[in-house]
Amino acid sequence: MHTVIHVAGNRFDTSRGLVAGAAIYNLADVDSARQHLLLELADDRDIPLRVDDQIIINGRERFSISEGPCPADDNPCLRKPLSPVVNEQELSPDKLLHQAKLTFEQLAALDPDFESGDGVFVELKDVPDAQITPGMRVLVQDDDRFYTSPCGNVGFNTKLEADLDLLRARCSTVARIDDGTRSLVIVRALELPAHWNRTTTDILFHAPQGYPLAAMDMFWVTPGLALADGRSPQNADQIEMYAGEAWQRFSWHYPPGHRWNPATDGLLSHLRFARMRLGQAN
Repeated sequence: MHTVIHVAGNRFDTSRGLVAGAAIYNLADVDSARQHLLLELADDRDIPLRVDDQIIINGRERFSISEGPCPADDNPCLRKPLSPVVNEQELSPDKLLHQAKLTFEQLAALDPDFESGDGVFVELKDVPDAQITPGMRVLVQDDDRFYTSPCGNVGFNTKLEADLDLLRARCSTVARIDDGTRSLVIVRALELPAHWNRTTTDILFHAPQGYPLAAMDMFWVTPGLALADGRSPQNADQIEMYAGEAWQRFSWHYPPGHRWNPATDGLLSHLRFARMRLGQAN
């Protein structure tokens, strides 16, 4: 389910639901090292959105752009407290939110009956509900709705399907194929830089069982991809079969200083990770 958000007066099409701040920066082509986004709140303070924050996009959101990276004090006190709905109940006066950003633990604490092992979920209309996992921090808006539930009844597909929707909002053709305990995600006709021997390629990712807690790694492309001068790309000489197709494997791994983070990483960030490698002429 698609909707429109506004960034600095410009309209952008995106998917409704729980969205990583990094996806909005990427959508609006904002460099987080030089500028930061602010969620505009009517009659209240604007709230900085970090790339590693999550936000529930409903289609009413308006963002402005401020110079410089996101400030350290990115969760200011609000003039008017927020009252999202939790388990079909409005918050009692003593639990009203005086800051807009809440961690998983703070959201869980809004339910007095929350038990260890329970999950926290975003209740969404017309799109799949999304799970908030430990390590996430959510920029909450006044009419957001949450509920808690034992996680034993919920599989990992909720997060995967939500991330597939984000990926489909950026790429024209995306397919998911179940392959045993993992899912194969294929993006068709991804555009390539000029230093390759063709202009587009299909690209394949493996989403392992337990995604996103289980990390993604490497990527695969349509065989025959070489540099424009005829050289073979480094660490990309293996051909493997998936979903009845041959794929050329790029052994491209996250460096020790940037391990996979299930709170912030997903299909979109892994696509950017793969495109970083494809941006290299070696």
